[in-house]
Amino acid sequence: MKRRSLNSFLRLTLLVVLLPLIFSGCADGRVSTQPSTNKKLVIAEQFGLAYAPIEILKSTEILTEELAKAGLETTAVEFKTLGNTAAIREAMVSGDLDIGFVAIPPFLIGKDNGMDWRIISGVSESPMALVTKDPELTSLSQLTPEHRIMLPQPGSVQHILLSMAAEKELNDPKAFNNQLIAMAHPDAMTAMLSGPKTQLHFTSPPYLEQELALEGFRPLLDAEAIMGSPFTFIVGICPQRVHDDTRLYNAFESALLRAVTFMNAHPEEAAEILCAAYNYSAAELELYLSNEQLRFDSEVRGLDTFYEFMHRTGMIKNPLNLKDLYWSQNEN
Repeated sequence: MKRRSLNSFLRLTLLVVLLPLIFSGCADGRVSTQPSTNKKLVIAEQFGLAYAPIEILKSTEILTEELAKAGLETTAVEFKTLGNTAAIREAMVSGDLDIGFVAIPPFLIGKDNGMDWRIISGVSESPMALVTKDPELTSLSQLTPEHRIMLPQPGSVQHILLSMAAEKELNDPKAFNNQLIAMAHPDAMTAMLSGPKTQLHFTSPPYLEQELALEGFRPLLDAEAIMGSPFTFIVGICPQRVHDDTRLYNAFESALLRAVTFMNAHPEEAAEILCAAYNYSAAELELYLSNEQLRFDSEVRGLDTFYEFMHRTGMIKNPLNLKDLYWSQNEN
């Protein structure tokens, strides 16, 4: 009796151990030893034509093809449009976002605050300008406490460029920090149309061209003049967990580089895609793309200039090794 009881106990124990494996196995009863390829890739851009290569990824088979090459053809891809880098950072921290597209200054601020993200690739350079409709304004020194400057957020590339210009002209990089209004570009343009002349908007295409086409609107500051040379506006970034998923990361990196190349190698086809994506007329898009300051390039330029200014003025507290800001070690 004791032997039969022991055998029954052992059989019961073995059954308890095996049941979870049986029911977690394949539909035909075999236990799977392969990791699931059912992934989801969430990608976030922001507003403006500088994100055109992401629209190419949305509208072509480039990303699908690269995922398939990596054996990830079942990956579900979701694209989002968020208002600023703060929203991208929050979504990435919560695990709701995998890839983001941001300007260099807010990327550096996030890195300084402990974000484990790094740069995948450069995406674009872009014209930017501080637009005014006040006919009496000719320089920053004429701004009064009543003037308000609309831009995506404090710490945005527009804010840093404004701070650089304020340091050069007024010897005070923080001169206008209390006059900023954080607002997404579409909303800021609407405010510019209906608001008082004391409002200014630091913006980029297509909002820049749309505002400058209006009577009385003109640029007060030019971004490239502030920097002294062309610089990268948008970079693609991701956190450590995405980079560590080697097949997924490599597939996306290849797709992004192909999309940037596509913009330059197939301008007519790219224009057709962008007209539909942004609801532009062909004439409007030709105007925007003809701006010599709007360039699509995977190389990253100007990161060292932004870092030096931001660290020197206390916007970045900790020293950063610039080589540690890229996932690919062969970058700048």
